[in-house]
Amino acid sequence: MSDIPAGSSQNLPGQPLSRALRPVIIRSVVEAQQRNASAVEAEHLLLALSRDGSPAVRTALADAGLSPDGVEAALTAERTASLAVAGVTAPAPDRLAAAPRVSRPRWGASAREALVRAHRVSSAHHRQRMAELDLLAALLGLELGTVPRALTLAGIDRQGLLDSARRAA
Repeated sequence: MSDIPAGSSQNLPGQPLSRALRPVIIRSVVEAQQRNASAVEAEHLLLALSRDGSPAVRTALADAGLSPDGVEAALTAERTASLAVAGVTAPAPDRLAAAPRVSRPRWGASAREALVRAHRVSSAHHRQRMAELDLLAALLGLELGTVPRALTLAGIDRQGLLDSARRAA
């Protein structure tokens, strides 16, 4: 993990980190920093896959409507819906703009859960290291949190998306 910026993998769960996932892990930290988030969460991993994933993963995500802009739109819809449940109107996007976070965010619960699940999928298939498809499968398998709510609101067929990504790989 020497080519990962200092601290980027700090506090990651103890599974082996695939060389193929390094750009996605680094990008997820950048995504969190750009959003001034105190923690890298599952949505940052999904955004990272949509931007820096393998061509097969990016194509499968884009075909399902989850290009980087599509993921952003799904996350915005989730935030708006969640705030509406609390009786709050979402502020205009320009009011939400924040200066990128300078310090490295910690690893949040949803990102940790996705990475642990990805490791389990890799282990179940007797692979030494997890890969992007395993991470995508883990993200699509989450039942609680921002990502599952956003995918549901966007009308994403999770199993169809995963099958498409596996066929393209």
